[in-house]
Formats: sequence, C-alpha cells, structure tokens
Amino acid sequence: MPSSSHRSGQTTDPTSTSASAPDAYRAADGPAVALRTGRCQCGHIVYQVEGMPDDPHLCSCRHETRISGGPAVLWVGFRKDGLTWTGPGGEPMWYATWPTLRRGFCPRCGTHLVSLADDSDMIMVTGFSLDDRSGTDPVGHSYRDEAVPWITITLAPDPQLSAAPSQ
Repeated sequence: MPSSSHRSGQTTDPTSTSASAPDAYRAADGPAVALRTGRCQCGHIVYQVEGMPDDPHLCSCRHETRISGGPAVLWVGFRKDGLTWTGPGGEPMWYATWPTLRRGFCPRCGTHLVSLADDSDMIMVTGFSLDDRSGTDPVGHSYRDEAVPWITITLAPDPQLSAAPSQ
C-alpha cells in the first residue's frame, strides 16, 4: 500500500473542511499534477489522490446499499499509485466484501472511504469523502435495475464519449 507520507512534504489538517478546487504541485521533473484530499467524518483517516477523476458512477448493488445505508454510493476512480494516506490514523481498516475486493473504512467513526480490487491499478474512493467533488458528477449507474423505485437519477454526459469524433 502507499506510504503515509505527504508527497509535498506538508502536513494535512484532518479537521479542515475546505471545499476549494484541487491543489496542484509540480514534480521536480514534470508538469503540475492535480491533487485532491478526502477524509472520514472524524478526520482520523485522511487521504490524498493525484490526477483526474475517472469513471464517477453510482452503484446500487446490494453490497453498496447495505454498506452505505443509502440507495447508492458515488464511486470515483483514481490511480492506485497516486493515493497517499496522510492523516493521523494512517491507512483505514480493511474488510473483504468479496474474495478479490477490499473496502477501507475508519476504525473510529466507521466512514466507508475506498474500494480496492486485487487486480486493478485503480482505487475507487467514495465521492462524498472528497473535499472537492468538482468533475465527479456520475456518468453511470451500476445495478440501476436494483435501485429503489423512488430514486430518479440524471447522469452527467460521459466526457470520454463526448471527446470521441462524431460518425
């Protein structure tokens, strides 16, 4: 798993509730990289992710509705190697919800933060654990047919589809 050091050498205030746009830092040998932070409810588990959000989507499968206690979870993908645990609690506690899938949650307040598949180079963070949710409007809804009948979702346009040339 990624280390618990902050890549920019600064510490993160786990009690901050800033909802500003993603910060950026310039790697010594490369372009600026977008950074976002996220945290659990109590601030014990704090993380930082690099890069642009990938595949923001809702999921209404039985796992997600049971874990969240709600009708769907907003998942947002980031490269696994761009994740750094920065808070006083280090990494979250892990619980295997499937033989190849683990969920990370805060052992103090119980906030569900991440999902990690063994064979993936991506980590999915819960969208509402991010301090800045810009660019994370859901473009898909997994298990939509299992969603409660009273939920109505309007999905955002998929940026990958809109970038494709017209036929």
